[in-house]
Parts: sequence; C-alpha cells; structure tokens
Amino acid sequence: MVTDKIHEVLTTGIGHIGCVSSSLRPFHSDVLGVIYNRDSEEISCCLNRESSEPFLNNLVVGSMVSLFVGAISHEAYNIKGPVTALRDVQENEKFVCDKLRHGIYEPFAALGITQDLADRYWLRTPNVTVVFKVNKIFIQTPGPDAGKQV
Repeated sequence: MVTDKIHEVLTTGIGHIGCVSSSLRPFHSDVLGVIYNRDSEEISCCLNRESSEPFLNNLVVGSMVSLFVGAISHEAYNIKGPVTALRDVQENEKFVCDKLRHGIYEPFAALGITQDLADRYWLRTPNVTVVFKVNKIFIQTPGPDAGKQV
C-alpha cells in the first residue's frame, strides 16, 4: 500500500499525528521519526511523551489516528488507521529519529533556520511510540490530485 515514493516522504519528511477524544475534540502531536513495516503494513511514530501528553491522554489501542507527513518540496500524504500498540521507543527507532533530525538541518538552514533554533523542536527525546495499521492513504500534495485516496 505504501509506495516507494510515499515511503521516502514518510522517512524524510516532517510528520504530525492526530486523534479525537471521546467528545470529538481534536488532539495532535509532532512526530520525531517514522518507521514503516512493509510486512505488517504498520507505521511506528516516535514522539516525546512530555510534549505529547494531551494527545496521548486521548489515545488507546484501537483509536483511529491520522498522520500527516510532508516534505519541503510540498509533497505530502495523510495516512489513517487504528492504533495497534503504544510502547516505549526502541533503540533502532532512536537511531531513525537522530537520522531524521540531522537530515533536516540542511533544508532548514536554506530557509534561514539555524541549528540552535531547529533543536528547540527536534532535540526532544523520543520516548514513546505509537504504532498503527495503514488503512487509507490520501494525497495531500497541492494540485489536482489533492485529497484523492491512493
């Protein structure tokens, strides 16, 4: 379901994950790293527990989530599905988060954002992982296909 093109944006882009409370109030969190498992068709999103507390307080296994991920090129996708696990971040996931953080410095610098400024966001400790099953993918890249399901 996740093509190579979508996988590239998932693993190099900037992500934002959301859910709704039982009263349908939206909650969201910034993603510090993403891993896609082709075998299980699950996405693991690494977050910082402290900065994600309101989001995590409204999330349980079985909750539906929506992950927006986009690249600086404006290519973007919205991926939806049910949460299958909430757990501590694993060592290999910390490596993925570090790789994304280091990879983002150059494009940010081109926009005039210094590493010190970028670190205010990116240097958070990834310590909780939200895993969800991919059910639907929507193109969010601006243009005639925006909003279409893949």
